[in-house]
Amino acid sequence: MFTDESFCGCGGDVKLNNRKAFRVLLFDIQFTERAMLLIGQGIKSFAEEHSLPEFIIKQHMKNKLYFVPPSENLYFLFNVPELGADMHITIPPCHWSFVGDAKGNYTVL
Repeated sequence: MFTDESFCGCGGDVKLNNRKAFRVLLFDIQFTERAMLLIGQGIKSFAEEHSLPEFIIKQHMKNKLYFVPPSENLYFLFNVPELGADMHITIPPCHWSFVGDAKGNYTVL
C-alpha cells in the first residue's frame, strides 16, 4: 500500500510499503510497446469498472510515476478522490528502462 503524507496536510514523503518513493519524469523512461498497451488497457478497465471517464484516471496519474528502491519496478502511485481510494500500477523492469543518462536522476519529493 502506498501513502502520500501530503494528504494529511503535514507535507512529507510518498511511500510504498514504508519505502520512500522518488518521482521519475515520464520523459526519462522508455516503455516497451507491451507496457504501453497494458497501461492503456488497465486505465480503460478501471474506468469502466468504476464508471469514471478515462481522462479522469489519466489526470490523477499525471506526474505520479515513481521509482522505489531497492525494487526495480516503476509505479504509478495516485489518489482517486472520486472513489476515496489510493491506487497503484506496477510496471516490471522488463517493460521499461531509463533513457540515456537518466538512471539515478529521479526527483526526490
